[in-house]
Amino acid sequence: MSDAMSSVWANSVGVMILVLMLVFIGIWLWAWLPYHKNSFDTLARIPMDDDAPDAASDEGRAQ
Repeated sequence: MSDAMSSVWANSVGVMILVLMLVFIGIWLWAWLPYHKNSFDTLARIPMDDDAPDAASDEGRAQ
């Protein structure tokens, strides 16, 4: 009976690995669709567009 159980376990683990690999590949393909390029470029520019306050105004708030 333990041989049958290990066979079922091995098959179920194999199926889960296949499903998770297909999900990963699907998400990867979805992310690389040309449709998303503009939104990803916009999101990538957010740190560069951040208007940091001047150091002088920060010193005034600290006091």
